[in-house]
Amino acid sequence: MTNAKIAAVGRHESVLLFSAAGIETVFVNDSAEALSAVRTLVKNGTQVIFLTENFAAELEDALRKYRQNAYPIVLPIPEKSGPSGYSMEKINANMEKALGTNLFNKE
Repeated sequence: MTNAKIAAVGRHESVLLFSAAGIETVFVNDSAEALSAVRTLVKNGTQVIFLTENFAAELEDALRKYRQNAYPIVLPIPEKSGPSGYSMEKINANMEKALGTNLFNKE
């Protein structure tokens, strides 16, 4: 996946640092704008999309179709205000799906 197209989508204050790392950033204010941005990025061949947790959670149903293919990978990231737990929930679900167990389970 060399030279992969990568982008970050979210509120300005939550994804601004991605632009400092040379990653394309798309600033949005609501879930409708976030979904439109994701669709445009996918259409343009973006392979990895960082999407803030608040929008990822709100757009769960709309993003489901992207999980059927290898790309794009839509990764939820915490908001500037801090994590909501949504990202870890998704990581745990994917781990259980791939490995058959949750390595983080403390039971």
